[in-house]
Amino acid sequence: MSNRSVYFFSTLIGSSFISIFMLASFSFAGADDNAKLKALENAVTSPAASGMVKKPRTRAIVFDNEPQTGGGVATPATEPTQEPGKQATAPEMNCNALPTDVATTAVDFAIQFKVASAVIAPASEPILGQIAKILALAPNKCILVEGHTDTTGNADKNLKLSRDRADSVVQFMVEKTGMGRNRFVPVGKGSSDLLKNVSPTDPAHRRVVFKIVG
Repeated sequence: MSNRSVYFFSTLIGSSFISIFMLASFSFAGADDNAKLKALENAVTSPAASGMVKKPRTRAIVFDNEPQTGGGVATPATEPTQEPGKQATAPEMNCNALPTDVATTAVDFAIQFKVASAVIAPASEPILGQIAKILALAPNKCILVEGHTDTTGNADKNLKLSRDRADSVVQFMVEKTGMGRNRFVPVGKGSSDLLKNVSPTDPAHRRVVFKIVG
């Protein structure tokens, strides 16, 4: 076999190997996102745990003005009856008053933004759209949305940027799902909660974490 033939086959095999490697890498990334979306769906659709922060319900005791027989026994006020044809509304939750030790299920996504900005990059809109559809399955749950950065740059600016990015994601979710803005709690973490065993300046720290309460 001539040297030219050997070179041709070597190039062909090398190109095929690179193509297979790239395809495998792309499939792995997609599978990773799919696994995270499934974990998010499980967290959203699982029964809510007790301990949710709800506005307390009070029940007044009404006393008649007229003297009563039997020692003036207090007469409990009757609860309002539900109007025919109207569905009962769930108790309103105050998601901004969650206790610090509230149980959550966290799922993180590598959401991209424009450089040094809170503007969501178009490349991340499809995955955010999928997340929005999942969150819409349970509009009665509180959702913490955390923005994270690496340690590159000024810490105070990173903290503000992470909060602004969390706000942008919340706004995206509200517009796509129609859920109330009060269901979301945006949180800026800056570089205070880095991934374990990862260099502090690694861009992998730049992520958005969705924490489903309950």
